[in-house]
Order: sequence, then structure tokens, then C-alpha cells
Amino acid sequence: MKSQLIGLLSAGLVAFGVVLSPMAAQAAEEYNIWYVNPVPNTPDWGRSARLFEEAADEMGYRATVTGPNGIDIPAMISQIEQAIADDADGIITCPLDPAAFKAVIDEAKSKGIIVASVACVDDNAHFSMATGNEEYGRMSADIIAEQTGGQACVGILSTDQTVPNQVLIVNGFRAQIAEKYPGVKECTWEGDNSDAGIAAQKFGAMIAAYPEMNYVWIIEGAAPGAVPSAFREAGKKPGDIKVLAIDAQAATLQAIRDGWITGTLNQNFFDAVLDGEPWGKGTVTRVIEAINGIEQPKFIDTGVHLITKDNLPE
Repeated sequence: MKSQLIGLLSAGLVAFGVVLSPMAAQAAEEYNIWYVNPVPNTPDWGRSARLFEEAADEMGYRATVTGPNGIDIPAMISQIEQAIADDADGIITCPLDPAAFKAVIDEAKSKGIIVASVACVDDNAHFSMATGNEEYGRMSADIIAEQTGGQACVGILSTDQTVPNQVLIVNGFRAQIAEKYPGVKECTWEGDNSDAGIAAQKFGAMIAAYPEMNYVWIIEGAAPGAVPSAFREAGKKPGDIKVLAIDAQAATLQAIRDGWITGTLNQNFFDAVLDGEPWGKGTVTRVIEAINGIEQPKFIDTGVHLITKDNLPE
């Protein structure tokens, strides 16, 4: 069995990775780990891929990053098949639809390959590191109620109405407002296929169709950057409609500075590919541990944190 476990566990941890001494790195056996990333050309997923690649030499693995240009489940399945054919030791991916990925993940597991899920929670993977979906939805409901005094008509924008993790997020939101916030209503739920151009069109259509809408809740990462231009074109000024976005891309942070977006819930799993806080051991460390026979928890909640004007990062 391949093993660099002693070197990993005795190494010093830094915020975004594991630091090995040159001697330990030289002695470490190289693992073949693939990252089948759902959209590596987007800012946050792209950052996650870069962290994975940059840590490879120090952590003793050969890094392969692949992924489609847009949401494309058949392409991701094909790329997982490539990883299997390449005799990967571990595969990190995001099974957007666990049912669709089941057969290929079963194939990987039958060959002794460790499969880790990031962002998507998939019980068929060896383990998942992600945001707790229902908790995310409930937390969003709390924030929206607080920011509106409990009186809101909320327009939701996601990839579509079938992506499993987003469905769970919306279900958590709905449960929370049903239990605690009778004045918070759902105006509409729209999808943009994780395309900023489509998001801009949907924002305009939502504003026109629902003049009572005073809050937009975005739960997919391509849309927030489209808020300023789309809202401006619809005749809105910053703050006319409050917005809770997702993740912390540069355009999203700028829109918060300019008042177009009220806040964003930044998900930690993009950085949790490597070790750090508050999630502790990162995905790669856990994959290497699992290769060496150390069982991992089935689900590790990497958490989120709210960013507003009051705590904008530099």
C-alpha cells in the first residue's frame, strides 16, 4: 500500500496546505489524484483547482485537473472514466446529480479508487466536504428576515430547479420561513443554467413580473456579477432591491461596495481542498488518509460566512 501518512501527519499545517520538509517530500511516494471539477473556468472553482495543483509537489501527489467549460454531467462522467483508466489513486469531484454519477463512482470504488465529493453531498462517495444544504437555506432565511424586518417577497435564482444541493437549500429556506417568518414569501424561483448572461435576462424579467419583489436570493455563483447592470437597466438604484448572493468573487465584492448587493454567503469548500480553518483537514489530506486505510466521516460541513460592507475582505 502506498504510504506517506507519517510524513503528512507530522508535517506543519499552514492556512492553505500542508508543508512537508524537503526530505519528507523527496521520500514521499507519489499519488495519482484527479480533480474532475464541474466548472474550472469560473473564479471560485478555478481558485480551488489552482490550490490543488500548487500543493502537489509538497504533498507528494501528481495533480490532474479536468472539467467542462459549463455544466455538463456527461462530460464529467467521461472525465471520471479517464481518471479510472489512468489508474488514479483518488478522484475529487462534485456529483451534481448523484444518481447520474452512481455507476461511474461504483466503477471507481470497485477498483480501489478513493472518491471524494466537494460541494455536492453524495452518500455514494467515500466522503463529502460541502456546505450543509438545509442549514444554508435556513441561515439565508434568517438573514433575509433580519434585513427586511420580516417582510419580504423573495425571488430565487439558481442553476435550475433540479440540481440536488440547490433543491435542498431551497427546501431549508422554505421550512425556515414556514416555521418562523410568516411575512417572508417566495415570489418566484428561476434558473439561469449557471450562465451570467442568462442571469441578467432573468433578473430583468423577474423585476418586471414581480413589482412587489424586494429581495433577490442567488444560490449559484455565476449570477451575482450580473446584478448591477441588470438592475440598472431595469430602472433600479442600489438598495432598491436587497440581494443575498453566494461566494466571494471579485465582481460580487465590488457590487457589495457599490451597494447593489447587500451581502454574500461565502462557502468555504473552495479552499477546503487543502487544510485550513474552520474545516481542519482538507480534501486532499483526507483522500491520502483514505488511501492508507483511515476511514473518514461521511460528511464534513465546511461552513459559510456572511460578507457585507461591514466585513469586506481587502
